[in-house]
Amino acid sequence: MITAASAPAGPPWVQILLSAVGLLGGTGGVTAIATVALQRRKFRADAADVLTDTALTLVDPLKTRVAELEAETKRARRQAADASREIRELRAEVQEMTDLIRRWQRAIFASDATIEHLREYILAADSGGGPGSRP
Repeated sequence: MITAASAPAGPPWVQILLSAVGLLGGTGGVTAIATVALQRRKFRADAADVLTDTALTLVDPLKTRVAELEAETKRARRQAADASREIRELRAEVQEMTDLIRRWQRAIFASDATIEHLREYILAADSGGGPGSRP
């Protein structure tokens, strides 16, 4: 009879492997582990397919939304350019009106201002004769 002291001692990893095989139920457990290990690649491939399909379903609406936003951006830029041009024109008009009011104010407060001179001044400015012959 072989006793524990006389039993041949192998490497520890062999003993661990044999214990694991025994715990897993012999060949049935080993087969299950082998199957899981082999199907792991299939699981990864399936997961990659699911991720790819999900990404593709999200990309199309995003492309549509990006196109809409680009069109909206173009409209907004065009409106901003139009508004900027209109603001420049209005500023020029306001400057002209301010200059006209100042000229009229100087004409009104001139020391030799009379109603007749002011009428002539305004008629000359309105007829295109310039800002008036008198300041």
